[in-house]
Amino acid sequence: MRSRIRTRDAVSALADERIPFPHTEHPTPCQDDPALFAFEEVADRLQRTKTIARAKLACSGCPVVQGCLKWALANPSLTPRGVWAATTPGKRGALRNGLVQRLGDDWVGVVADQDRRREQQQATPAVPPTVREQMLARLELELIPTRPQPYEPWREPLTPQRRADNRRLLERALAGKAPRRGRRRPPKPRSAP
Repeated sequence: MRSRIRTRDAVSALADERIPFPHTEHPTPCQDDPALFAFEEVADRLQRTKTIARAKLACSGCPVVQGCLKWALANPSLTPRGVWAATTPGKRGALRNGLVQRLGDDWVGVVADQDRRREQQQATPAVPPTVREQMLARLELELIPTRPQPYEPWREPLTPQRRADNRRLLERALAGKAPRRGRRRPPKPRSAP
């Protein structure tokens, strides 16, 4: 791809500095075979489709594909052609529009800030809780009563006893002998023996 062949100084002069170009120690497929990613140069439509599929497949195993996609999206003037991070120019345009809608016109700055924060969090070692903090957490669990799960009869298993009760109630309702809700019958007086 022609834009990848430019010197590093010329590219860095035009590139948005907030998202750096990804580097890896191992050679990437686009460095080994740049022509594979320049699908516009293929005249036959079927061959072009196959070339795009091969380029996307090559990108799928690349260790810097995420950084490459961010860089390609942040630098549309440097990536107007070819496959970058398994995306075609049309797909990159749609992704850029989505980022603008979600994050605003300065989405590059937002993404760069998120990356910077993520790197800082990964660089800062997690401090284990002190003994006192562990004891307080344990006491909180013991002192704060937990709420019981709400009763949800449609999720409870139907036991044989519950099934028999439901059947009896249904039979009584069909026979017209079901107890009415809201009114209770007074108990029958017991006769003395």
